[in-house]
Amino acid sequence: MANQLVLYVNRAQDQFRWCWLDSESRPLLDSSASGDLETLVNTLGEGHHSAWLLVPGNQVVTRELEYAEAEKKHLRKLLPFQLEESVIGDIDQFHFALGQPKDGRVITAYMESAWLHELFGRLSEHHIEIQHAWPLPLALPLPKEPQPAESYPYWTLQLEGDVLMVRYAPNLGFSVEREQARMSLQMLLTAQNRVDNLPHLSLRAATDADLVALESLLPEELKDRVDEQAVVQLWQLDLHQTGLLDLCQGEFSQRLPVERWWRDWQGVVAAAAACLVLYIGATVYEVKTLEAENIELRRNIEQVYRGVAGQGNLVDAERQLKQRLSELQPTASGGRVTPFLGDVFPVLAGTDGVTVSAVSYSARSGELSLNIRAQTFNAIETLRSQMQEQGLEAQLLSSSSQGDAYNARLKVGGGRS
Repeated sequence: MANQLVLYVNRAQDQFRWCWLDSESRPLLDSSASGDLETLVNTLGEGHHSAWLLVPGNQVVTRELEYAEAEKKHLRKLLPFQLEESVIGDIDQFHFALGQPKDGRVITAYMESAWLHELFGRLSEHHIEIQHAWPLPLALPLPKEPQPAESYPYWTLQLEGDVLMVRYAPNLGFSVEREQARMSLQMLLTAQNRVDNLPHLSLRAATDADLVALESLLPEELKDRVDEQAVVQLWQLDLHQTGLLDLCQGEFSQRLPVERWWRDWQGVVAAAAACLVLYIGATVYEVKTLEAENIELRRNIEQVYRGVAGQGNLVDAERQLKQRLSELQPTASGGRVTPFLGDVFPVLAGTDGVTVSAVSYSARSGELSLNIRAQTFNAIETLRSQMQEQGLEAQLLSSSSQGDAYNARLKVGGGRS
């Protein structure tokens, strides 16, 4: 089952080669193909695709550099300046990737950032996202466990068309044209001072004829150092190894796929935004309408109140109207007012020296409030006693004297219902 897409691009010819890997990173050779970008896109079909990228060895340079322990936290900024004198061109034009620092040494790889930007951009336009990118020579299999670069005794060489790929350390390698292969290998031997410590070689090529051609490219001192030869296809690489130097660092590091998410969800987001705008608009309109209706209702209530109560202090027209209405509506316990007055007023009329200045009746409580005036306080007490004799409940609420007269307020209840 195909799980992972791997791409290789030939910059000179602008051609792509691709192959699918299974769940254990083994190539599914029957799925390998080649063509331009349009052919690749048509093969993949619609939708989003993630891929691993193999960068040609002649496009990227790998170097091992030394650093001081105090510089470890700032290696990404400092190491490019160590290469400034040996790099042709402005270092700002290059993209740098770093391996894992260890024991004062670190592997760095650099290449033109403009080409990588262009390639990533072209693939992104067709919804192809690069998750990892490695120099192709570093994906060649190593015969033994990794060791320090200066003492690593095994080289892997693979001839692919007219290009020789060389991996001479776990994270060091390069590619050169066939015509420059012998000289490059000789220079590598000299640079590593391997006169008495020649490496063991593993040769790989696509055909038996290419293997013979590869062996003929070796310097004389390396021709008897070949331990193994194998006919392989390009995709028979070691992409499952740990610690492989990844070029997807810095500005090319894998980020959250916000753009892809936006492409996938922009229709839903637009619809949700439109619904939200409509909902807010409808809510605001409804609130404004209800506010206008409430103002009109309050105005009508106030007009009704003024028609009933006339001018005066107005605090809450609705509450005040309800209060007045409740006062006018007798309760079940209040009884009828006429029989009650028929019991009270005859007593008032029969008491000499007492006059009534104000009368109020509460339908809710069924009680009568009397403000009376008398020449003596005894007349007030006589009136109260006579009311009680008639079966009324008369209670003196307050009394006061003013000159030769007395004023009092009585609460009378218990009349006939």
